Amino acid sequence: MTEQTKDPSVPAHILESLVRLGFGEPTEIQDLMRNPILQGKDVLALAPTGTGKTLGFGVPLIGNLLNNPPKGKRGPGGVRFVESFDRLRAVVVSPTRELAQQVALDLAGVAKGAVLRIGAVYGKSPTAPQREMVRGGIDILVGTPGRLREFFDEGSLSFANVQTFVIDEADRMADMGFLPQIEQILSAIPAKRQVICLSATLPHSIESRVLSLLRDPVKVEVGTRNAPINRKNARCDVADDDKVSLLLALIREKKLRGVVVYTRTRRRAGWVAEALRRNDITVSLLHGDRSQRCRNEALSAFSEGKVECLVATDVAARGLHVPRIRTVINYDVPLMPEDFVHRVGRAGHGGGAAESFTFVDPLEATAWSRVVELVGEEIKPIPLPTFPSSTRRTTVRKPTPVIKRGPIKLKFDVPPTPKPNRKKKLFPLTGKDSFSSKTRMKRLRSTPISRDTKPGGGIRRSGPKSSR
Repeated sequence: MTEQTKDPSVPAHILESLVRLGFGEPTEIQDLMRNPILQGKDVLALAPTGTGKTLGFGVPLIGNLLNNPPKGKRGPGGVRFVESFDRLRAVVVSPTRELAQQVALDLAGVAKGAVLRIGAVYGKSPTAPQREMVRGGIDILVGTPGRLREFFDEGSLSFANVQTFVIDEADRMADMGFLPQIEQILSAIPAKRQVICLSATLPHSIESRVLSLLRDPVKVEVGTRNAPINRKNARCDVADDDKVSLLLALIREKKLRGVVVYTRTRRRAGWVAEALRRNDITVSLLHGDRSQRCRNEALSAFSEGKVECLVATDVAARGLHVPRIRTVINYDVPLMPEDFVHRVGRAGHGGGAAESFTFVDPLEATAWSRVVELVGEEIKPIPLPTFPSSTRRTTVRKPTPVIKRGPIKLKFDVPPTPKPNRKKKLFPLTGKDSFSSKTRMKRLRSTPISRDTKPGGGIRRSGPKSSR
């Protein structure tokens, strides 16, 4: 039996779940996080992607909740029960919907067989099922800041009994402007609480802002900050118009499988996905403009091996644990250098070899220099495989027209073309057609009204009014 499965602070059935899930010796960050969390202290944990930060806080958190059940009430007949609002004792905040779902699944897998209820709430999904789940009572709630605030404001959930508050991917929370919402949620949580912050790439510029959310925290750090986990990383210097051709050449020549292609924008993700489909490569598309159902289906199809590639934006760059990912291709250099570390960290979560390729256009040299400065190492370019010239339709620029010297005739100087006279021809009310009421009314409409005529076809009498 391994060291993690001998931990006396964790209930026996939780240890059995860890063994069933294949976890043995705890990682370095998990070992450092366990005691401060069990003691109820605030913790700031910094470690590279893929080192097990989720279980690092999840296992001791579940142990604390099981060892300290919520206070119940005595009902009729002396039966003890717990109000549904009183069950919520731990909240985990995640920046993206996919990450919230992933964390909830990981915690539910560890707590399988226990009395704890764990669920996730996030936006762009129907609120009724999530609201029903929360109102039915839940112990650990994982969610995005917006949906948590929405349910709290409408009274569907209460933070009155929350003991532990976890901020996952704290740097991303700051980048996306979620810290004010997190501060509002913290203001509704009792003052006697525990706050845990996790991050793999926390810049020194926002570290002080994150630390302001904690009280006398224990800081644990493993590895080099902002450094990508050991992977075979390569750089490909290529023009933007040739990126699709190079992408196809890499996939075909190297026979890559489990490929994730990251683009800078949603529109470019659609272009790349369509180019792969036209070249008989099955692909799933994942970005923030798609519904949550489509995003779940795209991720499931890739995870189950139904498609060869996954094209995504940075919404899929953090926290996702997909063992099938073997190769990460950065079609565009990320605007935020920290996103490079998270993108590359998606590969190799299931063990085995992993690699990454980054396409660098000359116009992306500045963004690439920021990535190199952050990771602290120079990634050398590799020889490119042979590929045809651009397979993407480029914009053809028309030659600049030559303006001849001389008087310029403006449009308003040209006299207008006279319009033909289309005056309606008037017909007298005589002849054989005068007895047809239809023809008569038609001609009356086009006949001007004289002084002795009134509208409606009647005739104004000029003599004295007749008495009847």
